[in-house]
Amino acid sequence: MVGGMHPTTTLVVAAVCVDGPHVLVTQRLSSGRFPDQWEFPGGKLHWGEVPEEGLRRELREELGVEIEVGCPLHVIHYTLDAQQAVAVVFYWARIVGGTLTLREVQAARWVQPADMAALPILPPNRPVVTRLCRLAARRAGLCPQFD
Repeated sequence: MVGGMHPTTTLVVAAVCVDGPHVLVTQRLSSGRFPDQWEFPGGKLHWGEVPEEGLRRELREELGVEIEVGCPLHVIHYTLDAQQAVAVVFYWARIVGGTLTLREVQAARWVQPADMAALPILPPNRPVVTRLCRLAARRAGLCPQFD
C-alpha cells in the first residue's frame, strides 16, 4: 500500500439459504466484476442499513424472494486490489415467501455443499463452502436452526 493508505472496505451481506441438505447459490452476470462466478446471494449494504434488513432487501431485489435471516455463519475480510476490500457477513437464511426469479443474476441452483467444488466459486465465498462441507457431514445436519 502506498504511503500507509488502506483500502476502502465495503460491507457486504450474503445469505446461505438452506433447504434440508441443499444451499442456494447464484451465478453472477457475464458482465461486470467476477463474471459467471457462483456465490451466495446478497450484496452491499446501504449507508446506515441494518445488515439483516439489507440482506432481505438484496434477496428481494435479486431473486424476488422473502427470507428469514438466521444467525451469522461466517465473516471474512477480502482484499480485491490495492484500493478496495470487502467485509462479508454470511448469514444462515431460508426462503419463506415469493417466487424465485432471476432478476440480477443469470442462474440459481440448489446444491449440496460437496457439489459446489465443481463450480467456479467467488473467492470470498470459498471458506464458507469449506465450512459447509464440514457441517454437512455432522449428524445434526447442515443447519439445525432451520431443520
